[in-house]
Amino acid sequence: MRSRSAILRLALAAAAIAGGFAVGYVSTRHAPPSADPPFGAMGWHDDPAAVEHVVATTRRLAFAATPAGQVAAELPKSVYLWDAHRRITGENPRPRDQGDVGSCVSQGTSRAIERTMAAQILAGQPFELLDLVEEVIYGGSRVEVGGGRIRGDGSVGAWAAEFVRRWGVVSRGVHGRYDLTRYSVPLCKDWGARGVPTEIEEIARRHPVRDTARVTTWAEAKRAISQGHGIAVCSSQGFERQRDSRGVCRPRGVWYHCMVLDGYHVDADGREYGHVENSWGPDYHVGPVGWGNPNTGGFWAESSVIERMLKQGDSWAFSAVEGFPAKAINWDLLLGRAAPILWPARMAASAKPATVKQAVALGYAVRVDDRPEDKRHRAVRDLLETGWTRHGRDLDPATFAATFAPGLAP
Repeated sequence: MRSRSAILRLALAAAAIAGGFAVGYVSTRHAPPSADPPFGAMGWHDDPAAVEHVVATTRRLAFAATPAGQVAAELPKSVYLWDAHRRITGENPRPRDQGDVGSCVSQGTSRAIERTMAAQILAGQPFELLDLVEEVIYGGSRVEVGGGRIRGDGSVGAWAAEFVRRWGVVSRGVHGRYDLTRYSVPLCKDWGARGVPTEIEEIARRHPVRDTARVTTWAEAKRAISQGHGIAVCSSQGFERQRDSRGVCRPRGVWYHCMVLDGYHVDADGREYGHVENSWGPDYHVGPVGWGNPNTGGFWAESSVIERMLKQGDSWAFSAVEGFPAKAINWDLLLGRAAPILWPARMAASAKPATVKQAVALGYAVRVDDRPEDKRHRAVRDLLETGWTRHGRDLDPATFAATFAPGLAP
């Protein structure tokens, strides 16, 4: 195994010297950490006219104009969307590798939708957490939406957003005569040239992303993430490979690339950062992963850098269900921090219990004290979806207070 790895490294190095990088993919991604970052990595097409055409003809809103974007609640200091996936499955989302095809727009779009689905599942929505087929989004964005106008690899973020809204998404698995269990570079190239087969289009139409919204500022991005929406960020901003002690990569060079923005963090000194996951496998970026313990496929970046990326105008937030309904995701509760009580929105203020004793008497309690750790997310899901669910006298006041209502009078 070691000799095969050495041969592979030599082959990659030779390819890098001889041919540089393929469109949308950087052949030096296994180079030593000291190697220069990739320059000019193509996969996202910077086409403002195409983006504005989608916005104008479909009347896509800016995220700030959606109900979710207008929620006035104070934002948490940090939100890590991968934590929802980890709470559901017990592990981080796995890093992805797009291979030697410029499919980064479909990669970033798929990851953003998957992050949204995980957050909504944790909030009580009846979804199954599935891996999405990037080849469908790649081919559909280029051909069904883009009309096959691009020569070579790559796509436009707005085209991918429009495809998943008008057609939909497909989960990994065997669908009729198509085995889509694993990501395939040849299939990406094939469907990227010819479009998605009719049979697969029909499957996608059963699972549309009901709404999309353009995100153009850091403030919008933070609010979208706090509402549980992943964001596909398309830009020409490049970064170093090396993460610093906080997991931050410095901006450097030019990548025409799409990645997913799936978390933010406000540090003690007030500086703000966003987490970006790349699609070049688990080993391209090196160094500590930073806040929230994400997987090794991405990095943190300063908010000012992400603001510049968003200003390029082709970044999109996704809803896994119809529209962007305003919802309160209590990230403090999910992450184990002290948090206020969430009461059902339909409950009148005069009816809300003032003490633990009253709450238990009314049956607003969720039993979690004797559940294994991997089952606790179900109780949290119930709480986030409907407030205190009626389960009778199944939680004593002391446990109730310690678990969900710190500071509430006994």
